[in-house]
Order: sequence, then structure tokens, then C-alpha cells
Amino acid sequence: MNVRSLGSVFAAAALAAALFGCSGGGGAPGSPSVSAPAALPLGQAVTNSRADVAASAARSAPRAGSVTQSSNTEGGTTADRVEVEFDAGTYTIRNLRQGAEWNIGTANAVSLDDISGTDADAIGLVKPEDGGHRFVVAQTKSPTTGNTDWLTAGIWAFVPADGNALTSYEFGAFADGGDLFRQDNLQALTGTASYGGRAFGVYYSISPDNNTSDAGPFGGTVGLVADFGDAGELGTISGSVTDIVTPEGPVVGVELALVGASIGSANGGFFTGDTRMTRGGRTYEGRWGGQFFDNGAAGPAPGSVAGTFGAGIQQGNQAGALVGAFVAER
Repeated sequence: MNVRSLGSVFAAAALAAALFGCSGGGGAPGSPSVSAPAALPLGQAVTNSRADVAASAARSAPRAGSVTQSSNTEGGTTADRVEVEFDAGTYTIRNLRQGAEWNIGTANAVSLDDISGTDADAIGLVKPEDGGHRFVVAQTKSPTTGNTDWLTAGIWAFVPADGNALTSYEFGAFADGGDLFRQDNLQALTGTASYGGRAFGVYYSISPDNNTSDAGPFGGTVGLVADFGDAGELGTISGSVTDIVTPEGPVVGVELALVGASIGSANGGFFTGDTRMTRGGRTYEGRWGGQFFDNGAAGPAPGSVAGTFGAGIQQGNQAGALVGAFVAER
């Protein structure tokens, strides 16, 4: 996915504008034509609440199933659950917070550069709900046969109509696929496997001291190495998000470390770990997680891996975070 295409999807859905309080509007093929919420003042109470939302999502531990990472947490782990299904050319995304349900026909999607080395579709949708608007941006790879081997990754937001309803903001990312790798096959794997692909999401930064803020979409390259160890252990996975680019250009000298995580004993090796990033002399930290997919790939190792990530900082009057999703193939 290139950043120009990614930026056009966000513009279509008005996601970044709505999430961060900028004025705007728009829709996407098959979505209602609605206006984004009006711009909010930059007052410190509002901006800090937005920073809290983004940082909460970045710090929260993802949960398995459709890998989900969001600002709605219980005990440090994401409380939201997302269900993604694919049937006869249509994706259904269910159980976003407040019961939102989406039926997305890929025929109505906007064709963009791919996220994982094969043709993919990008979808940007917005719809009104009680008390505000919900926004979803997802990139999908349709299966080549039947209803298996599909992949999808995306982000969502809920923005209250009342700009003072600070606790109602919501921000999250998810990733899923139709061919979850068989857990019993992971136990027998040895050696290493490398994975590469694309990552995308939303970044947010704020400096109340000089009354400035910045927000928008970003894209990047994800690289991962799974070390399956010997036959007596499941091993670990680690990597990084590099080549980070926004519509304004490359973010030079910045990369997000996806610190080594233990491959789990359930849900396609579901794993969670820490993240770390340094920018402007400050350290951003958060969580990441994912699962393995694609039993049909050549060789014994999983053919792909997908998940979510985030990193944030709240230091004095400086605040910022990025949250996104990735899909990578061997």
C-alpha cells in the first residue's frame, strides 16, 4: 500500500479528520454520505483526552480471535472484540464497540496497491450511530479459492457528536484471516522464517505549550523473523516497522521495534509483546500482537502473519501515539 493511496482512503472515509477533531466529510463507495463532526477547540482538556485515547490503544495488550487492539481496556488488555467473516465476495465485520456491524462487498471497494504482495482492496466507511459517528478503514485480500486464505487488517474509531463527551472517543485496530495456522503444526516446527509486508494506521501528536497538533494516516514496511526453536518449544517472533511515511513525506530516522514475543500455544500461535520507538529524543512504548495464517504455503512454516501494534508517549505537555495493523507474507 503506498501512502498516496492510503491517504485517499482516509480522505474518503474522513476518518483522520473525525478522529482528531478536524472538520471534513465524505464517504466511500457503498457508504452513507455524511459530514464529519465539526472541528473541536484545541483546548488542553480536549487534546489531552484525545492523547489519552490514542495512548490507551497503543498501550493495551491485543486479544486473540480477530486480533484486536483498542482504547477500550480491562486490566490492561483490550476489551473490544472484532469478528471478521468472508462469504461469497462479501466481508462482514462485526462487534465493534457499541454493536456496530458492517457488510462490505468487495465489488464496491476501492482498488489500491496491495498490503501483502497480492491484489487487495481498501475500504473506507462511515455511518451515523446513536451519539456520534463510526469510521472503519480496512485493507483486504480476497481468497483465490473458496472462502479460505483471505486476509484483512484495519482500524476504526467512534467519535461522539458531543465534543465534551470525552470518555466516548474510541480508537482501535484489528487483523484477521480465513486460514488460521493449525496450532499442532507449530509445535513441530524448527528453524527460522522471515516475513515481509506493509503496515498502516493513524498517528497523533500534540504540544499544548505551543498550541499545535498533527494527525493523519501513515504507511510503513513490516519485517518479522519467527524463530521456531527446536521441537520442544514454540519459539519467538520479533521485527520492526520501518520506512514510515505520511502524506507529507518520509519520517526520517524513525522505526518501531516489535520486541521479541513468545509464540503462544493457542489461536494460531497468538503472541503479544512490547514495542519501542525513539523520536526527537523521546521514547514511545506500547504493545503489539498477532497470529499465523496460511496452511497451504510451500514448506512447513506458516505462509503469513497478521496483527496490530501501537506506541505512545505522555511526557509533560508532550503527547503522541500511533496505532495500526500489518499483514506480512513469507
